[in-house]
Amino acid sequence: MSKRTIDYYTNLGLLEPQRSESGHRFYNEASLETLKFIEQCKSIHLPLQEIKEILNKKKTAMVESQSIAPLTEEVTVHMNQLQNDLSQLKFLLENLTLEQKQNIIRQLTSQSSELIQTLQSFIL
Repeated sequence: MSKRTIDYYTNLGLLEPQRSESGHRFYNEASLETLKFIEQCKSIHLPLQEIKEILNKKKTAMVESQSIAPLTEEVTVHMNQLQNDLSQLKFLLENLTLEQKQNIIRQLTSQSSELIQTLQSFIL
């Protein structure tokens, strides 16, 4: 691939070079993969504008997945903790006398009672 072609792709926004301290452009491994992808797309006669749209969607998807991954992990940790807590509560509730259960039920509001039932349905 010629320097002129790489410059053209860079000007179109298909490639994003990095700069050295002296200001020279250089391209990393990801840029090489992008160049291979562009060539594959060109071999099936996709216009450069469509290739650019595909690359932008790919980049957006990567950014979104990177920002979502830590949140997903955090939610998973919380869900596991809730499941453990509910298992312990279930054990405690099963070992209460009927009178103790009735006292607890009276103390619960309708909302908290519904919440507990919903949460139990997820783990049981």
